[in-house]
Amino acid sequence: MWLDNASEVDILFYEPYANVIADISKNPSYKPLTIGVFGVWGAGKSTLLKLIEQKIDVDSEKKRKTLCININAWTFEGYEDAKIALMEALLREIKEHKDIPSKVKDGVSKLLKKLDFFKLATKAASVGAPMIASVTTGNPIPLLLSVSGKAEEVGDGIKNVANAMQSIRDDYLKDEESDDTNSIVNNVRKFRKEFKETLKDDGIENVIVLIDDLDRCQPDRIIETLEAIKLFLSVEKMTFIIAADENVIQYAIRKKYPPIENYSVNLDKEYIEKIIQLPIYIPELSLKDIENYLMLLVVQEYCNIDQFKEFLKKIKEEKLLISNDVIDAKKIKTIATDYINKSDKQEFEETADIIAGIKRIIAGNLKGNPRQAKRFLNTYTTKKKLAELYFGTDEGALDTRVLAKLLVLQKLDGDLFIQLNEWNKKFTTENEDFKDMLESIESGDSENEKYKAWNVPTIINWVKSEPKDLEKIRLDRYFYLTRESLKKADIDVSTLSSAAKDILEQLGGATRGLIDQIMKNMAALNAVDQSGVFGVVIPKISKGEIPFYIIRSLFVSFESFRDKICNSLESYPKKIVVGNIPAIKEMRSKDQKKIDNLLTIWEKSGIIDKESIKTIKEKGK
Repeated sequence: MWLDNASEVDILFYEPYANVIADISKNPSYKPLTIGVFGVWGAGKSTLLKLIEQKIDVDSEKKRKTLCININAWTFEGYEDAKIALMEALLREIKEHKDIPSKVKDGVSKLLKKLDFFKLATKAASVGAPMIASVTTGNPIPLLLSVSGKAEEVGDGIKNVANAMQSIRDDYLKDEESDDTNSIVNNVRKFRKEFKETLKDDGIENVIVLIDDLDRCQPDRIIETLEAIKLFLSVEKMTFIIAADENVIQYAIRKKYPPIENYSVNLDKEYIEKIIQLPIYIPELSLKDIENYLMLLVVQEYCNIDQFKEFLKKIKEEKLLISNDVIDAKKIKTIATDYINKSDKQEFEETADIIAGIKRIIAGNLKGNPRQAKRFLNTYTTKKKLAELYFGTDEGALDTRVLAKLLVLQKLDGDLFIQLNEWNKKFTTENEDFKDMLESIESGDSENEKYKAWNVPTIINWVKSEPKDLEKIRLDRYFYLTRESLKKADIDVSTLSSAAKDILEQLGGATRGLIDQIMKNMAALNAVDQSGVFGVVIPKISKGEIPFYIIRSLFVSFESFRDKICNSLESYPKKIVVGNIPAIKEMRSKDQKKIDNLLTIWEKSGIIDKESIKTIKEKGK
């Protein structure tokens, strides 16, 4: 099983990135500095942070003057103020670090007390800001204007807040002068200066903070974290390395600061440039890289960590990764044989052969994403183990090559996977529907409506991959192992590209005036992203959650998806009203056969009346 977390083994070969970033972060000439490590979901950002931390820690052991602190931004999600939560977490990590000088520790303790004052102020602002204003200024008017309720309740509120404020002053600020220098505004202003002074000790040269999972947070939390870094913590000796999907950060900025009408500047990009001085982008893995990665993961499953590191060292020495060609499966097995126990070699070679047979097809669907590669292999190994428990390991019990091939189809197109299951239910001496589909593809009949969805390059490659002749195999047992997918074919939205997610967001906020432009934007997507968008939209159409003017535009603009749209409309749960008729009429003008068939189904189910059907079919109206 391949764990979906940061790896201590550099299987993605990010070491050059780690070396460069670690060297830059330790250079005192670049302080303060914020580095953005940008990559899509599952690209390996956490693994890269782990490697950077290892590089910094090795050097830190020599000098003991560099503090490397790892903070997970997602842990602040439940806090009322993420800025203060981040500041507190960082200060506590510095205070508790084993190499921290005592003078710095004292200064940090003092700053932590200031944060307690900020926390009370933040809490009070949401429930008693008017009371604080009245207490501190001696003016009761703001309080009376903004607080409703009985007089005694207001009085109690003032007393409680005043007591709490005084308690904080006594407990945390008693060593400070008791005048206006203790105002909230001034303490915020002073925090940055005092933090800078605290780090001036010669015992510290660098404080490097690694921040992970920022892109998992809610938009407001993302902004608060970035602002805490910029406003409070970005001082001399400080370096922040933030790992995130840049698209998610841009989305958070747009939500917080919407575009200004007639203002051409991209606020999201400008904002990021103000916060991040050095952006470093992790490239998506190429098809060749993903194919290699799948095979390396197979080797990893059959090695212990030390053996696997030696195996990777050998791969690097032979410069196989920088070759223009995919690493040959035979070469992988030859090198790996020295690092795998004899008892595991047969199973390893069988698994390697199976994955080698499908890696090219599945790589095209993984979008250069290492996490997706792990998930696919985890699915395969889990189903393989279940097959052994259900059906045994005797010869003929279940062909793992067939299992792997079906899992690839499930990944490529969940609807076709379900359709193949329906065809298999009619199996007699062979799967006649599958056989007819093969003949249609082999004859080049790309216009055959029944098999049009199968007649696309990725699916044709799947059909031609080993093992062939699936029409001769009864697939009941295989579909039994994957039966959960036969009920739910909804796409995992988290796997979509940022471009596809943007289109979904646009569709969610669409108006009639915007829909034509949205269709143009959607048409500009690649085929994989278009399929992903429809994977989300189609189930919503069948549930009646998509307005008909959007359904009409999708139907008119995307001919290859008309079958799926009509299939989803067959179970439309609402009555067809007069307002829907113009949209349906336009859809019929593009494909009369499909819409007339749909109208017949609707009439039988009672969601449309004869008069409406007549109106739809009338010409020129």
